Amino acid sequence: MRILAICVLLASSLSFGQTQKEVPGVFVSTQWLADHLDAPDLVVLHVSFHRPEYRAGHIPGARFLWYDWLTVSTPDASTEMPTAEQADSVLGNLGIGNASLIVLCFSGSSVSATTRTFLALCYFGIGARTFILDGGLERWKAEQRPVSSDTPSQERCPLTIRTKPSVVVDANWVRAHLQDPTVAIVDVRDRRYYEGSGGGVARTGHIKGARSIPFSALLDSTNTLQSPTVLRTIFAQAGITPGMTIVSYCHVGQQATLLYAVARELGYDAAVYDGSFQDWNVRGEDYPVEKPESNAK
Repeated sequence: MRILAICVLLASSLSFGQTQKEVPGVFVSTQWLADHLDAPDLVVLHVSFHRPEYRAGHIPGARFLWYDWLTVSTPDASTEMPTAEQADSVLGNLGIGNASLIVLCFSGSSVSATTRTFLALCYFGIGARTFILDGGLERWKAEQRPVSSDTPSQERCPLTIRTKPSVVVDANWVRAHLQDPTVAIVDVRDRRYYEGSGGGVARTGHIKGARSIPFSALLDSTNTLQSPTVLRTIFAQAGITPGMTIVSYCHVGQQATLLYAVARELGYDAAVYDGSFQDWNVRGEDYPVEKPESNAK
């Protein structure tokens, strides 16, 4: 619960006036956002793959954040972190400063793209004052709240980037903790990939000893987060107990960030294996892969 305590401290320092009745965790409700939309330090970022989607309608005052600005792909790896200099340029140009409270909003079903952006902001040291709108733009519109097609102007603000590398781990870290009872390595891909069906990879299956929590199980049919009771049950059924550190992975490091955000919401220490199965799969036998049937042998 240490993370929530930090959020309480930060939120209480902001000039939200008498409407500050609810202190957010990682996810905030549409009502919370509506109550605080006019707060001077609030920045809503509409995370999207395409600007026309943003121009078609967004939360009033929201600024456009192209997914690829904070998610870099190279010939060697997909979905990697940008440099601190790149992040500073992107965030500064969006008018984000040291006093900003950030709410990330997705549209459609792009939840994991937004949680990937959340991970990036955690990596660059501003995750404690970054939140995710539960249900995204679709829930906002379903509640008949206002939308806008205007593009707001913003000025660059003073911003200090303090990189926090511990929110991501590499293959060697994962391998070193495969037998660690205090660490839960969690595969969030669809169950069929975990079981070894498909994926177009040389070695099918999952990282040896990994647990399975498909990322889609964390959301309901409207892409709203499941209730805390349901989420805790899902974690318990995967053998995850309070006090464990959760390290999630997927195909390339995007879907895994949803579990990262949920784990943070529930008070767990968490990280993402950023290379994920794409990276693990091309390594040698010292990085073991297994299928469920091999567990019974």
